[in-house]
Amino acid sequence: MMRLSILIPTYNYDCSRLVRQLHEQLPKGGEGEIIVGDDCSTNMDVVRKNNEVSEFPYCRIYKPSHNLGRAAIRNALAKEAKGEWLLFIDADAEVCSPSFIDDYLAATKFAPVVCGGTGNLPECPRPEARLRYDYEVESEKRLTLELRRKFPYNQFRTFNFLIRRDLLLSIGFDESLKDYGHEDTLFGLELRRRGINIHHIDNKLINVDLEDADVFMDKTETALRTLATMDLELRQLVRISALALRLEHWHLLGLVRFLFYIGKPVLRANLLGKHPRLSFFALYKLGYYAAIIC
Repeated sequence: MMRLSILIPTYNYDCSRLVRQLHEQLPKGGEGEIIVGDDCSTNMDVVRKNNEVSEFPYCRIYKPSHNLGRAAIRNALAKEAKGEWLLFIDADAEVCSPSFIDDYLAATKFAPVVCGGTGNLPECPRPEARLRYDYEVESEKRLTLELRRKFPYNQFRTFNFLIRRDLLLSIGFDESLKDYGHEDTLFGLELRRRGINIHHIDNKLINVDLEDADVFMDKTETALRTLATMDLELRQLVRISALALRLEHWHLLGLVRFLFYIGKPVLRANLLGKHPRLSFFALYKLGYYAAIIC
């Protein structure tokens, strides 16, 4: 069996540059492959660019007959793959290490699941993306390798991870999740339930596609609505819902909800402005979550 399959799900995003970066590090002698899963993109310029990756040896495009969604496209790619190990990478990633693939392969001896982490651009790409950029930079500072290893399941992310193919196929991503958010949290919880070890390493990819603040706020609200529908065990793993559970126990959630209704316009104005404050973003998420679970 081939050793490694690199799987890149994408929708209306040009990942040809990422494929070129990865192809330079691909194991030689047919020991590796790259499959781009184009989930029925509608942008023809993007489709054309992504189709070009098939020109590289051991690279191909997988195109389903209809749009599958974030979970199902990953499951479909795993079934298409020929490798013993599957390296899932989001399309908006950028390789920043010349030994990225080798470092992953060296870590296969430690656990059946390996997470590399997420890095960031050296500076904000444009003013409108300031909220997302500051949030990601602060997250990278907080989620040190030590912390990720201390709480391995809570810090599982689908952005950049390696997993044994047989294991992925036995679990699969939950295709009932149709909206954005927390498919990685749910998968991490399932790994914990099964007692499957996760090994975290410092092998980051850079997230280069940072949304403008209004889009990021919409995605955040969608993710919070998704979180509110999940079971108690999972909500205890996520900081925002775990805090809400404690506040509810202390009979303070109603107060948070009331203060959010009053302060929401001020919070949004700041977060969509030129100088967003991450403390306001945390308050907004808690208040929004409190409002939707009432």
